This record gives sequence, C-alpha cells and structure tokens, in this order.
Amino acid sequence: MKKTLPHVLLTLFVTCMLWSIIVIPSQAQPAGWSGNDELAFLLEINGVSAADSDVENPIPVDLADDVTMELSIDVGADIHIYGAVFKFEYLSIPVFSQDIPINMTVFTPRVDSLLNETYPLGDLIPGNGSFISGTISGSFSFTYALHPDMDNNKTVYDNFVLRIGPTGLAAVFSVSGMITVAFTFMSIISILFSLDEFQRGILAARKMKRANNAADVGIFPRAVVLRRRQRKKDRETLSENELVRLVSQAASKVWDGKRCPQCGKKWKSQSSSCKKCGINREAAMRHFSQDIAEYAPKALKAVPYGGKVTVEKFCKRVKLKLVKGGALAAALTEMRVFQTKDVKVPMKKVMFAGMTFAGIYLSWLQMLGDATPTLIDIAIMIAGGLAVSVLLAFLMKWLARIPPFGYG
Repeated sequence: MKKTLPHVLLTLFVTCMLWSIIVIPSQAQPAGWSGNDELAFLLEINGVSAADSDVENPIPVDLADDVTMELSIDVGADIHIYGAVFKFEYLSIPVFSQDIPINMTVFTPRVDSLLNETYPLGDLIPGNGSFISGTISGSFSFTYALHPDMDNNKTVYDNFVLRIGPTGLAAVFSVSGMITVAFTFMSIISILFSLDEFQRGILAARKMKRANNAADVGIFPRAVVLRRRQRKKDRETLSENELVRLVSQAASKVWDGKRCPQCGKKWKSQSSSCKKCGINREAAMRHFSQDIAEYAPKALKAVPYGGKVTVEKFCKRVKLKLVKGGALAAALTEMRVFQTKDVKVPMKKVMFAGMTFAGIYLSWLQMLGDATPTLIDIAIMIAGGLAVSVLLAFLMKWLARIPPFGYG
C-alpha cells in the first residue's frame, strides 16, 4: 500500500521552499570581481585584481617592465556597452586617460574575456615616468544601458592603486625623491634663517624698549626699521653745513663709549683715554660725532621719502659699519628726520616655510607611506600650513613690537 505525506506537512514543506527562495539573497559576484548584477567585470593587473587593490595593498609595478592587463565580463542582463575608460593620476594630477569605444550589445547569459594584453606602462606616462616614485591611483569604468531601453546610461567602475618604483629609503634616490629631499632641505634652511632673524628682532626690540628716546638707545640694532616722511620738513631743508652741525650735536649723545672711534680698540670703562692711541674721552666723543656727521647728507639719500629700510640696509647704503651707521640712524631719529616704530621679523619666510612643509609632508607620505592624496587633501593641508604659519608670523610681529621714536 502506497503511503503519502499528510497535507499539512506537504503544505509546510512547500512554504519553507518558497521562503528560502525569497530570503536567500542572490549570489554575489566572486571575489575579485567588480560591478553589479547587470555588468560585472574582472580587471587584473599583473595577476592582481583591481578590486583587491587599495592604498594598503597596492599593485607593485615597474615602469621598466611591461604590465599585463586582463579584462573579463559577466553579463547578467541584456545590455548595450558604449565604452570603457582607463585613468591614471599621480598626486591627483591626471597623467594618462584613455577612452575605449565598444558600442556592442551583449545578451545574457554571457561571460567573455575582452582583454589579455601586455603594455609598456612607462610609455603611457609622460617622461617615461622617471619623475614618479610612490603611488599612482587608477580607475576603470564601463558605461552601458539596458537593452532595449537605451536612454538611461549606467556606469560601473572600480579604483585601484599602483606602486611605482622602489620602496622605503630607496625611493629617496629616485627623481621625485631627490626633489622632495631638496625642498625639505630648503625649508629647513629657511626656517633656521627665519629663527635667526626672529632672534635678532627680539633682541633689538628688547634694547629699544629699555630706552626713553633714540639718544638712550645709542646705536640702533640692525633689525630696526627706519621710516621717512612723505614730504620734506624744516630739518631736511637745511644747508649741508648746518645739517652736519646738528647731526654732530645729536651724535654726541649716542656714543656708547665701548670702542675707540679712532682706532677701534675696545675702550676700558674706567679709563679716561684709549690705551692704544691715547685719545681722551672728550676728544673721542667729538671725533665720533664729527665722523658720522659727515655722512648725514648721504644718509638722507639712503632712505627715500615715504620709504622704509632696516638699519642693516641703511649702513650698506651709506657705507658705514654698524657701530657708526647705527649711531647715525639714532642721531637722525633724535633730530626727528627718521622715525622707528617696529623691527624686522621674517613674516614672509615663516609663511612660505609653513606652506612648503605642508606640501612636503604629503610628498613624504606619498613616497614612503603609499598615500594617495587628492587635490582637496593637498589644498586643505597647504591652507592649514599657511594658517598656522600666519599665526606664528603675527605672534613674532607682536613679540617684536617697540615704542615709536622720532617725528612727533
């Protein structure tokens, strides 16, 4: 006698089968494939799938060797493929782009191998890629539409990362590595010079803050900035002899007595005369005043109307050493021909160094850390470096502020 399942059990079994069909998702593409259920593709570069490539797992390639590319498709619907696009970018700068027209209608089911070729990658990159060492970001995309509905185009794509050239410290000796090292060296030198200028500015500001007027300063430091009025004033329309006389009077107040103005030997503070040439203090002061006063007419030409120069540049223009040139600048400031209200600090150098360091940081990451920064990343990093360096520059300017002397 033939036995059958009860109707209730049969109904339950059929229901479970239907639910299993609904609940179990459609099988995903195999590992290494990209795209979707309508158009999946497998792009392999030197045997490595593009889908498995990222910043942490770049595909190693050598520009001196040929690169093998294999491309297969798996079509899950009737589609029309318009074309494909290959792109390569280095530091977000496009270095290669190739459109591949296809214009082919493919009916499901179909699995095809579209490409299996070897290419000299170095020929695809300008200059044979000799300037490149680090990572190149690439992308491959298909543009297609469902058949026969050809109005709504769709795109499937995948990104991948190629590792070009040597890795680690060996990358430093590539062309791009040497350029990065050169810019790094230039930035360090620029920062060291900036710190030196900043130190001189701070010391000059400290000396100027201790004084009540230009005569108290004595000899202006080289970082002090001299300013001149836009137009001539009474003191600047004097005859040359009268100008020399007045400057000589003002200069007699600014000699610090540290060195003999006649022989240059260091003056003993307790001594009333120079140990080398025998000139006494009063005669030394008079000699010092007359010496620098002779340069007064030339000094007026060294600072143009409405212009400003540092004491260091002023001394070069009047061809005097800092001791006498600084004293002459102080004397003319005491006469209110010049005015001082700030010292020179390397604001522009600090700003440039900040921007350069921000860019260099990304270059080192790209070369040694396999980073692939975009243009937005580069812009944000440079803007951040500029913002920080501007704040540091203005902080330097604030620390180097001095009381105004002259004019009035």
